[in-house]
Amino acid sequence: MLFEISAQINFLDSKHGGRNVPFGQGFSPKLKFNTSNLEYFTEFNIEESAIIFPGDQIKIELKIKGEPSIFLHKGASFDLFEGDKIIGNGTVMEIL
Repeated sequence: MLFEISAQINFLDSKHGGRNVPFGQGFSPKLKFNTSNLEYFTEFNIEESAIIFPGDQIKIELKIKGEPSIFLHKGASFDLFEGDKIIGNGTVMEIL
């Protein structure tokens, strides 16, 4: 099952524990809501030519793969992970 959301995300820069290099289409970090210990795979909707840099703050659409075991709602906050490292945090702006 897929859930599609629009979210405001702040990607951490390398000084704050984030990535060292930019990323684009095909990037899919894990997502963990602040009210749950479960991690979910994601799929970002990034235009083919778009590049996102560490430290960027963006509004983006993404898909959450699986069925969140929490009440998914506007304003829910989450962290993004690459391995065990937090690379960003965000807030659900809209459920699509």
